[in-house]
Amino acid sequence: MEFGDHSSKNTTEAEEKLEEGEVMQNGGGGAMVAVEALPEPPQLDVRMDVALLHCQTCLLPLRPPVFKCDAAGHIVCCYCRAGHGDLCSRATTYCAELDAFIAAAKVPCHYRAFGCGQYVVYHGAADHQRACQCAPCSCPESGCPFLGSRGMLLDHIAAAHSRLAVTVRYGRSWNLTFPLSQSWHVLVGEEDKSVFLVSLGALGAAIAVSLVCVRADAALPPQFWCKLSVELPGGDKDKLVLMTSTVGSSALRGGAPASGQGMFLAVPQELISGDTLPLSIRIDHLRPATSPKLTPPRARTPGRMH
Repeated sequence: MEFGDHSSKNTTEAEEKLEEGEVMQNGGGGAMVAVEALPEPPQLDVRMDVALLHCQTCLLPLRPPVFKCDAAGHIVCCYCRAGHGDLCSRATTYCAELDAFIAAAKVPCHYRAFGCGQYVVYHGAADHQRACQCAPCSCPESGCPFLGSRGMLLDHIAAAHSRLAVTVRYGRSWNLTFPLSQSWHVLVGEEDKSVFLVSLGALGAAIAVSLVCVRADAALPPQFWCKLSVELPGGDKDKLVLMTSTVGSSALRGGAPASGQGMFLAVPQELISGDTLPLSIRIDHLRPATSPKLTPPRARTPGRMH
């Protein structure tokens, strides 16, 4: 059907009325009935044996597609379907109904107590847990018992330690001044609220300066790159120390990182102005690497099933 010059206007009005749930007549007399979005299906919390959600060969969480062996009905993942024949019989029967169940089975986030209200698919719970923004971190202050999410940490250091975080934007240099009387300082990325800890500590006659991203799973690949530099007050470019590096991660389980631990910038005394340290900091967000191809999980070797 062609609408002529006012088609855009008429289409917009039609969309607006459809959104309001009205019934419209088109130019040919046919009815266009607005269909409201279906409500989310009712949800149900249940308890069940967690083993039912695991492959009976490798014992890892099942992910679609799921298969069943014809001999004894053992449920196995797609990686183990061929090797299962050595134990029982080759798993050739695809279980579409069980696939739907596995894809819908959700559990609350492991860090619900720290503010995460998400329910995640069971086989993806470990991935969510590694990336969860509510995963708990400790306080950098030595001896402080605090444990909470990064958002809670910012509130905690302001209330309990009278420290305010400095907000920085990625991709540009920030000239900051830190008092040497305080061994740690907190930065927050304006774009994504990531939390960073700047640590200062004596290293012989020098001051060691380090930067870490505060997040619970320190084993994850680096997400940021940084450039730290200190130059002689007065702008003498010939007297400067500089370091560039990827930014490591820490959950601060033992407090702030020790002096000289990991990557750090050693600042000699001649570049220090009194009891403060003038530090230039630039943080850049690294582009995510291309996801590697999935490889089959290493199967555990169970005994023969009966």
